[in-house]
Amino acid sequence: MRGDVYTLTAADFADTGQWRLLLKIGVTGLEAFLENTLHPEIEPQTLCTAKWEFNKDKLRENIENAVYNNPRLLDDFATRIILYDPRSLFIPTEIAEESAGAEEELYKKVYTAEDADIMTDFDRDLTAVWSLAPGVKSFLMRTFPGARITCNLMELVRNLRKSNQGLTLYAIARDEEADIILMNGSDLISASTHEWHHVDDIAYLVMNLLDVYGYKISDAKVILEGAEGDTDAWRYIRDKGMGD
Repeated sequence: MRGDVYTLTAADFADTGQWRLLLKIGVTGLEAFLENTLHPEIEPQTLCTAKWEFNKDKLRENIENAVYNNPRLLDDFATRIILYDPRSLFIPTEIAEESAGAEEELYKKVYTAEDADIMTDFDRDLTAVWSLAPGVKSFLMRTFPGARITCNLMELVRNLRKSNQGLTLYAIARDEEADIILMNGSDLISASTHEWHHVDDIAYLVMNLLDVYGYKISDAKVILEGAEGDTDAWRYIRDKGMGD
């Protein structure tokens, strides 16, 4: 031990029982981390990363190659998988439970997908539905049996609901994508993923979403993460005293 941080040993890394695998998969890459279940103060350890060009027809193959090229991923870890799919859909759980296959049928009214490729996760009254690409679901379920699989928007919404703030808009930016989530307390109003190439794009998305739902920017707290900017639109949001 050094201070309050546990010093990892080779034996710790070899003990799969004290690690949880976190696998993040998107349309252009994969990241894998090990989270220590005995020492929460330890930062997640990067296990591997992989990148590829976007090609939906080859996405399953690219994911398979990344996994098999990193055999440590196949060790006996408890596993959590987060899929980054911009085509995620939220529906009330009550509606999803009305009949068998209701989630799939509702999803296919908005997006094109086969039933076998559609995945779901739920949190109380909310059900998220998504379909990253053909064959991805079957590969993950076959390769990581028992893994908890969710989409990134559901992961974000589930965590944000715990804070139970008032009317709040979250803009969370990554490379070329931004998640825009509007919540009132623990109630979800909107959650979606958008492309962005300049910070003004994110500022526009923030202002447009509030306008669509009939809110002024001064009505909500806006929390901006993962992007910096010094444009007129960006400063406008900051000057309202809502950007964190």
